[in-house]
Amino acid sequence: MKTQQFFIYIFLLLFVGNTFAQKNEGIKFTVNATGSFDVIADIINISMNIGVENTDPQKAFDEHKAREQKIIKLIKKYGILDEDISYSLFKISKYQDYRDKSVSFKTNQTIQFVLKDFDKYVPLQIDLLKNGFYEFSSSFSTSKNKEGHEKSVKNALRNAREEAELYANNLNLKIGKIVSVSSNNPVIYPRNDLMLKASMDPEASLINISQHITITTNVNVVYSFIEQ
Repeated sequence: MKTQQFFIYIFLLLFVGNTFAQKNEGIKFTVNATGSFDVIADIINISMNIGVENTDPQKAFDEHKAREQKIIKLIKKYGILDEDISYSLFKISKYQDYRDKSVSFKTNQTIQFVLKDFDKYVPLQIDLLKNGFYEFSSSFSTSKNKEGHEKSVKNALRNAREEAELYANNLNLKIGKIVSVSSNNPVIYPRNDLMLKASMDPEASLINISQHITITTNVNVVYSFIEQ
């Protein structure tokens, strides 16, 4: 009998404790919010491909190395530091043309570097073309990714809080504690600002018009809603 009473007591204790906990934890409500922040585009990323083709693999390699040395010399001419240069490993592959059964060897290598002086952008492109480098692309970027990410997270959390308050107020509840927070990696979008300012020199180049990068972060915040 005493054993039965003991188990009943434990059951009631757990039931009351669980009910009390649920009341204090409240209703879980998930908010998905996005925050963005614009930073100035202060660098240009340039990517280019080096590749040659020859029926002899050694000659293909030698020609590739000659072009590699030429591009390195050209990059150094514009004052680009080693720390701003990255590249893929050299690759050479055998190709066969099944139409005439001919065999050739093609090399491939990608070089990427950062240009910080926008005034050198056009002369650099012209030099690349003059030296036989036709496969390259460029895009605006920023050195302030960390700052932009921190600000976008702050804005995302603020937006999540505002949305949670909107729902809580309309349900006659109040926001309790935050149960959990998760987020994704920041997404970076180049944003064009092509509206000329009245004070700008009418003969100015487009490259001198300020560009911005939008850094966006998405967060999922789980709140608890409790009675007022």
